[in-house]
Amino acid sequence: RFRLMYSNVAWRIDSRCVLPRGEEFDSRVVGDPCIVRDEEAGAWRMFYFCADSKGCYTASALSRFPENAGAGDWEKQGLVPLENPDSLAVANNWHKWWVIMEAGACNRAARINGRYWSLFVSRDPDKVIQAACARKLEGPWDVVSRPILMPGDGDDLDGLHCDTPTAYWFPDREEVLIYYKGYPGVLQDLQPGSPFGSGVMNAVWSPGEESAEKTGVLLRPEGQPPWGRGWLGGFQLLGDSGRGWYALLNASPTPPEDESHREPAPSLGGWAFCEGRDPARNWMLDGSKSPFLRPVELSPEQERSGMGVNFWRHHMLVTDDGQARMYFNSGAYGHEQMYSMTAVSE
Repeated sequence: RFRLMYSNVAWRIDSRCVLPRGEEFDSRVVGDPCIVRDEEAGAWRMFYFCADSKGCYTASALSRFPENAGAGDWEKQGLVPLENPDSLAVANNWHKWWVIMEAGACNRAARINGRYWSLFVSRDPDKVIQAACARKLEGPWDVVSRPILMPGDGDDLDGLHCDTPTAYWFPDREEVLIYYKGYPGVLQDLQPGSPFGSGVMNAVWSPGEESAEKTGVLLRPEGQPPWGRGWLGGFQLLGDSGRGWYALLNASPTPPEDESHREPAPSLGGWAFCEGRDPARNWMLDGSKSPFLRPVELSPEQERSGMGVNFWRHHMLVTDDGQARMYFNSGAYGHEQMYSMTAVSE
């Protein structure tokens, strides 16, 4: 179970690269991790975004040790095996893989009716969210051909893209709560400070159903602390309803200038908090302990290691003995590698 409120501890940067770029499928990008315990492998399994000159994919890595999970502690396993790659919306564009986790149990994959389920992003040509299932976390994974989330209509916040999903299983409700990033296709009147900025949206889904049901916008950049007034995205749910929900996410103080729908630098990691027991509503960004780090604060050693420009897609692993490590990818856009921070008791 999730034992500590890790928003109340300090974090120390580890300048060593956790997963460097390789020479094949991950020659350009290594990042956006999702880590769950794989009991059959007796290790932590990391699913990560990888890219080469031909496309974007999902690969995996296994930890070599039960507790240590930093630089040199992971072994790459190659691309995630798919039973039916023909069901991908685009053959060379399936990335940002997220294994559905148990709500309130950090890094524990949910087994639902005997299967594990994952969500991921593909492009058709706009970004959509597909699902896949497997009896083992190592795969092979059976891809559901029809996307479960597609861009909305008109002035919806997700009118252009549905991106960066995370998802959690609530057995008492028999449904999955999905968080995802919505990119607008047109100017958003409700966020005049960042009219083209992305935000965090919600949906609910029962695995096996044809599509997820969108339930609304969770967080817009408008009205947020300065570090999150440009755009928001990525959302790792932490805590539980008995002690309060909080989350890791990425944001930026810099709004997109026009319809380009890019994510202007810097990308920063920080906290969000839920005011209540329902994790599908009443969230706010933290303005006192966030962001963790800004690019201008990097040391010469950290810059030499390859960090800079952005800190994307923060993800936390809490091992069985309570050690916590937070992962993120950093570097020039399109050429990132993975780094980490460790929790330090105050």
